[in-house]
Amino acid sequence: MPGLLEFDRNCLMVLRRSLLAVAPFEGCALLLGDQDDSNSDKGCSIWNVRLIWPCCNVWEPGMSSLPEGSLDPNLGAELLPSRKCRFALDPREQLQAQRFAREHNWQVLGSAHSHPGGEAVPSVMDHRWAILPSLLVIVAGSGNVRAWWMTGVQPGQQHEVAHLGQW
Repeated sequence: MPGLLEFDRNCLMVLRRSLLAVAPFEGCALLLGDQDDSNSDKGCSIWNVRLIWPCCNVWEPGMSSLPEGSLDPNLGAELLPSRKCRFALDPREQLQAQRFAREHNWQVLGSAHSHPGGEAVPSVMDHRWAILPSLLVIVAGSGNVRAWWMTGVQPGQQHEVAHLGQW
């Protein structure tokens, strides 16, 4: 688990622009970079995001065995599944990103996606679909970016790594 998450100079701009460009649909990307564990004994592992790898949102109804409907806690209503509230990374893009990362002595640190009509907080579906443990960065429609360390499948069991504020 990272103690600190850092983004290279232009990564936040690329992240925001690429994920929000597909609104009203959710955008998605992979986060490539490296880990500095030199201070891990002090709990200060630093994860450096060096590159944003934008991906196509290939989600479509029925692609998972997970339940499709979800409750919107703000509205108390069942959301109809669509790319407006779901995302899936293209497996081919994931493989290309992994190859690229290895060639640069990096790794895939985690994933990012947007909530164009919501907040930068993991949704019920984000919890259901998360591969654990994992780093999840969410960009709200307002541009707010937050990073989460996902450790559990139930809401409330995530650990916020860094609140990156209003960039």
